[in-house]
Amino acid sequence: MLAPAPGQLRNLDPLILDNVGGVEALWYADVADVLSVPDPDAPLLTTDVLLRAGASWYQLVATRTTLGFTQPGKTDRHGPYWQPQLKGVLAKATATVAAGLEALDGRRFLLLYRDNNGTTWLVGTLDEPLTFSDKYDAGNTTARNNYDFVFSGEASRRACPYAGSWVVSGVGLESGVQLGAGAGGVVKIVDAAGNLMATAAAGQTVVVRSAFLVEFTII
Repeated sequence: MLAPAPGQLRNLDPLILDNVGGVEALWYADVADVLSVPDPDAPLLTTDVLLRAGASWYQLVATRTTLGFTQPGKTDRHGPYWQPQLKGVLAKATATVAAGLEALDGRRFLLLYRDNNGTTWLVGTLDEPLTFSDKYDAGNTTARNNYDFVFSGEASRRACPYAGSWVVSGVGLESGVQLGAGAGGVVKIVDAAGNLMATAAAGQTVVVRSAFLVEFTII
């Protein structure tokens, strides 16, 4: 059977086997560092998002099970559009976290997120990036402090499945890149100088030995 062309009507059959909800991992890149994005008309993006020399993606390690993505669709006089939102909770206020959040202010981003079914999705384009906002709650003696955060925007296209690779900075990444089994691309980890520290795909555990020991688990 011939594969349908982009934009061509077809039967919608998801071939459901296991279906686990939720988002397990999130990465962001400053849109100012992005040189090109794969053709969104392709059913699966296999070409890498191209970043400028020395740039990389960064992981936001949220509190377990708090990451979620929604994409409500709307229509106005210009046609259909979507309002992607990726929300989560960042636990424990520290000086390092506060400095990292300040670095996000005023910037616009592309996102990669990996769902619990193992599919990686690209959110945003060069012309339609997302912005970041957060709300801090200091908690009390019976509730921990945390940041509720959201990346949000408006887009003329839905999020696209992504099977390319992406380079993740090792700077400030203390808990590692942790993913479940799936088919969503390859993660590359680099140090502050841009040197490749490790390349990892599903089924691998990578231990990087540098000035300190860093372990990345892709299980």
